[in-house]
Amino acid sequence: MKLQAKITIIFLIIIFMTSSSPAELKTGDKFHAFSLKSIEDKVITAKLEEGRLTIISEFTESGKAVTKKSYPEAMLLDFWATWCVPCRAGMPYMQNIYEKFRAKEGQDKGGLELFGIAIDIEGSRVVKPFFKKFKITYPMLADPTMGSEQGLIRTAKDMKSSYKVQEIPAVYLIDSKGVITHVHVGFKKEYITELEKAVGEIVKGERK
Repeated sequence: MKLQAKITIIFLIIIFMTSSSPAELKTGDKFHAFSLKSIEDKVITAKLEEGRLTIISEFTESGKAVTKKSYPEAMLLDFWATWCVPCRAGMPYMQNIYEKFRAKEGQDKGGLELFGIAIDIEGSRVVKPFFKKFKITYPMLADPTMGSEQGLIRTAKDMKSSYKVQEIPAVYLIDSKGVITHVHVGFKKEYITELEKAVGEIVKGERK
């Protein structure tokens, strides 16, 4: 093998070994605020207000515009797509975590909020029919929003880019201060065990 070819191969190996892992954002990083529309036509905005994670839900009820705010102790973002088999395998486990740690009905402080971030190009047009086949109750965000507020990601494509998601499912756990505390890529049952423990430590106030 010629010297130039050997050098090229070595260079490529070094790039591969030092390249970032599929989920680029790491524990300790700040989350990126966003505003997306759910498949139920609710505009969901997640951002920091006065240093605290705040979820704003805007929708129409009985012909009237409604805005609700909640302040979870933790938020999970699950990046997925309808064509992703591992994503589908993980959904029942994510549902179980959601049911176990979500805030009680009518409670606007504490607990876990969980959002599926569907990266399908067609958005809710394909996600909504898919969603109906599964017994999943946590919100699915798929469509873009409009608005003038600066600093908000407004499309699922930009979410994927901003969170540097290269493989799915990619899961981020975020605490009430907007700090990422857990990341995993792919689906394994041991990942779910670790995730449930991490959620429990935040929601139950055990994490220092």
